Amino acid sequence: MDFKKLLGILFIILGLIFAVYPLYSAEAVSWIAGICLIAFGFASIIDGFSVWSMMAHVSILKILLGMCAMLFGLLFIYKIDALSFLVAYQFFLIAFVLILIGIFGIFFAPDTTSRLISVLVLILGIVAFYLAFASIAQPLYVAVIVGICLIMEGILFLASSIAETN
Repeated sequence: MDFKKLLGILFIILGLIFAVYPLYSAEAVSWIAGICLIAFGFASIIDGFSVWSMMAHVSILKILLGMCAMLFGLLFIYKIDALSFLVAYQFFLIAFVLILIGIFGIFFAPDTTSRLISVLVLILGIVAFYLAFASIAQPLYVAVIVGICLIMEGILFLASSIAETN
């Protein structure tokens, strides 16, 4: 079986799981992210202690990074929904960048068309800011949206795989 076809089927199955069972899938993402962060933190702490004699300043940073990673890992496992947390802060970052670009474009654009585009970018930034708050307030919607996106990506992989074989 072609790799793209297999990946498409996997994405569709994962997308259906996310869309039908958003609570369980969001919790699974939190557990997986938490376990990975704890493992990364543990490895970073071990690495920090292993190079202590050669580079103490780097070792301190690695140990602190490992402790922070382990703390976030525990938070993702026991308290925070990792999926909505990560998506919300990505939306916040995107909103911040779009709003800045929109404001700078409005004031410094050379012509009217560029100013109008900057206004649209500013509006998109405000929408992204709203989406960030919405994903924090209702994490289940984020899981459903991720599921729908996975289904669409799976269909695209299947379609491209079928088109390549013809």
